[in-house]
Amino acid sequence: MKIVILQGSPNKKGSTNILVENFSQGAEAAGHSIRRFDLADMDICPCTGCVSCGYEGPCILHDENQKIKKAVLDADMRGRKIFCVYGKNSSLIRNRYV
Repeated sequence: MKIVILQGSPNKKGSTNILVENFSQGAEAAGHSIRRFDLADMDICPCTGCVSCGYEGPCILHDENQKIKKAVLDADMRGRKIFCVYGKNSSLIRNRYV
C-alpha cells in the first residue's frame, strides 16, 4: 500500500515528529511504502482562490505543492499529522490543506 503523510509540525524533536516516525517505521516494516512530506521544509504558497485550476487542473502557483498533489492522488492511504497550537491546527496545514 502507498501511504502519504503530511507532517505539519515545524518542531523536528517534538511529539508530532516522534509519532510520524514511529508510524512510518511500523508501516514500512509491514511492507507498505511511505512518502512523507515535512511541510515546514517545503516551498508551498497558500491557495489564492483564483480557481484557474478549475479545482482539478494544474495550479498557476509553481511551488512544491504539485509534488504533494501527485503523491496524494497516487496514494492508497493519506495521513495528516497536525501539530496543534492552543487547540488550533498549525498554519502549515491550515493555510494550505484545511
